[in-house]
Amino acid sequence: MTSPKTRARWCRIGGIVLLLAVWQCFAMLSSTRMFPGLDAVGRQFVALISSAELLDAAASTLSKGAIGLLIATCLGSVVGVACAYNRVIDAAVHPIVSFLYPVPKLALYPVVILVFGLGASSKVVQVALECFFPLFVQMYAGARSVPKNMAWLAANNELGPLRFATDVLLPTMLPFLLTGLRVATPIMLIVMCVTEFVGESRGLGALIVQYSSYFDTASAFAVVMFFGLLGLAADRLIVFARTRLVHWERGGQL
Repeated sequence: MTSPKTRARWCRIGGIVLLLAVWQCFAMLSSTRMFPGLDAVGRQFVALISSAELLDAAASTLSKGAIGLLIATCLGSVVGVACAYNRVIDAAVHPIVSFLYPVPKLALYPVVILVFGLGASSKVVQVALECFFPLFVQMYAGARSVPKNMAWLAANNELGPLRFATDVLLPTMLPFLLTGLRVATPIMLIVMCVTEFVGESRGLGALIVQYSSYFDTASAFAVVMFFGLLGLAADRLIVFARTRLVHWERGGQL
């Protein structure tokens, strides 16, 4: 009898195989070069990796996206903790966050371009705008989830703000931070892809536009596939970090 982990592993493999089979069948039935088969996409993927064109574009995309994600993480953490521990700040900020969270921030990208230009700055700002909200929500929840007995114990032991932050607040918030990053990282990749469609000559999004303009859909799909692999790698890295850093919650699975 197979274990639950083994069955889960085979289910994952089966899901991937099913998706690839559906893709290949649709490509064969459509009989159009606008929807290439897996063999054509695979060949173009290997060619792009071999020429280092894909890796250079990925470095450009990830460098700008990482800066925006870092800014969003810092702002989300500071504002989230401030709202969690100050009622006045919470009353002032929370309605604004609730109002702006559902607003499609990509709709503001033309305004961001007008203010910051078509260069890297506008893309960094757009990533920070999109990623701030999920990180704020997680960090606010993490700061509010400090057990009352731990806060009481820290107060009775006269822990200073720095010791309280490092010994009590940070361990409590760390799982929430990693969950927020797991949500925000794919958002960062999506935003970078879309923003590089406009006025950009470098990056993965620019490559998709370039190949699509040449009707080279196999190469365009190869870049899209690379985006998916980047997202998968980032997700698994965050899960790995959680198992190592949040060792007191080994039972919790991401």
